[in-house]
Amino acid sequence: MLVLLIIETICMKKLSKYLLFLILVLSSKFAYSQSFNYKENAVYVFNFVKYTQWPESKTTITVGVLGNSPIEGELKTLLSKKGAQYVVKHITISDVKNVDVIIVSENSSKSLKEIQKATEKLPILIITEKPDLNYSGACISLFMDEDENYKTKYQISPFNLRSRKLIVSQQLLSNAELVR
Repeated sequence: MLVLLIIETICMKKLSKYLLFLILVLSSKFAYSQSFNYKENAVYVFNFVKYTQWPESKTTITVGVLGNSPIEGELKTLLSKKGAQYVVKHITISDVKNVDVIIVSENSSKSLKEIQKATEKLPILIITEKPDLNYSGACISLFMDEDENYKTKYQISPFNLRSRKLIVSQQLLSNAELVR
């Protein structure tokens, strides 16, 4: 009886060590998977803007950030180096018609249907920080691909771009995951 109790205690200690190890591994993977590189995302957004054609020529491109996202600060820093042709500002739903580009932060993605409805058919490039929002009206959605070491990737909806009379370069299209 004593021998069984000793064996059971040893097994429980080993099991608890394995469980602790498993929890640590899974939690570190989860924590890593949630962190966008916002400096990198700002470069992506800059290239999306740079390689998009609007129906009318623009001397200044106004980028509005809806919700709280570190990308706002990163874009301000990056675009200030590019000259006066870019303005980055924080916006609310009431401002969405007054910008050329809307970045919908992940925490504001619930507002996308309302944004889509308010800006329908207007030449406004809508970019989200959450995947698969192209089905709700986004033109481009940034996401992290867990299968490729959490690399930042993007989805483009040619349909949504066409409905807004926006044209993106073939290079952007060829590097994107195309969705409706």
